[in-house]
Amino acid sequence: MTAREVLDRYSKYIMKTVSDPLVLAGGEGVYLVDCEGRRYLDFSTGFSVMALGYGNQRVNESMVSQLQKLVHCCHYQYYSVQASLFAEKLSEILGSDLVKTFFCNSGTEAVEGAMRLARKHAKRYEVVALFRSHHGRSMGAATLTGNWKEKRGMGPYVPGVVHAPAPYCYRCSLRQTYPECGIACAEFINDLIEHATSNDVGSLFIEPVMTDVVIVPPDEYFEKIKRICAERDLLLVVDEVQTGFGRTGKMFSFEHWNLNPHIATLGKAMGGGLPLGAYVSTDEVSESFEFLDFASSVGGNPVACAGGLEMIRTIEEKGLVENARTVGDYFLRRLVELGENHACVGEVRGKGFIIGLELVRDKETRQPAYEEALDAKSYLRENGMLVVLNESTFRILPPLIAERSHIDNAVELIDKALVRVDRSLC
Repeated sequence: MTAREVLDRYSKYIMKTVSDPLVLAGGEGVYLVDCEGRRYLDFSTGFSVMALGYGNQRVNESMVSQLQKLVHCCHYQYYSVQASLFAEKLSEILGSDLVKTFFCNSGTEAVEGAMRLARKHAKRYEVVALFRSHHGRSMGAATLTGNWKEKRGMGPYVPGVVHAPAPYCYRCSLRQTYPECGIACAEFINDLIEHATSNDVGSLFIEPVMTDVVIVPPDEYFEKIKRICAERDLLLVVDEVQTGFGRTGKMFSFEHWNLNPHIATLGKAMGGGLPLGAYVSTDEVSESFEFLDFASSVGGNPVACAGGLEMIRTIEEKGLVENARTVGDYFLRRLVELGENHACVGEVRGKGFIIGLELVRDKETRQPAYEEALDAKSYLRENGMLVVLNESTFRILPPLIAERSHIDNAVELIDKALVRVDRSLC
């Protein structure tokens, strides 16, 4: 089937869901292949889903083996061997007293379930989330999401959610400068609760590394967050849907700051490429959960659980968390050096294999280079590299198996794309 035939069918039968005009036919390692045989260095990894890249034999064989035994087990009707093994493994790698898992289909669904559990346990129903956050696009998850572009035209949303400024030092909502600010964005949460709620707040939802435009908070930020949660008896819910399973150079991003969350939400890479999500809580919080408080007919699918379990074992045995840290540090340094030589680069930030490269029209005014970034993304795609673009920030998400040679190839292509942007801004 030709690309044109596929695109025509999409136009006729499928709602507008696709951003890039590529028709994919296969993948191998760090590369995707289109239907015409062109290879692309995939540093988007399906928004962090394909942590091990494409065609991993161990994961695929585990899925095929399970497929031949049992495809589906409704996990609120019957028990599943695979779900029990996977939940045990999640408790082991999460640590921090996170021991009880609820399986579902996706990160968005996990956020919905976590929101319900947090409200039921705290018996206080208001929630604090952050500007610039991304938690999903269902009604509850979209309410938590701090970006109007992801929910325009579909409100009003779930009541009881308020938003605090994000620790986005490059574009501070409070017009402060780090470190002189004293981490005002964290302290603002107290003011928010005092003056913008009915003082019925029971939980704080946060992405330790914020994924939309890749925001890495200053270390002091989480010291204040931990203090605020302790003083106000707030449940801390960490969204690890995109950053979990080694992406940031730790198995989970909350480990960078020694956080002790009450609930963690998981998804994306979790199923080894198949749909799978979960929220995992402490024993104490899980005691508030009763049968059918939340349900997911195909959540915890045995095939996805088998693939996810093998994915984690592969990450551990191959040392891929360490690879994401060391090669990610190398990538970050190369991009920072690149940014110093290009007028269009406002800031480079990230941890491990989640890196943000923000383009601006002017370094002094920091005016975002929206159109130029879109043109640069198209240039990269046309020349064999795939990345994610949010606003004017490239979100770069290599698979955990990426090596320095892949990084060098990527930097060379990005350099050429940035030269084009610089020239267009002259």
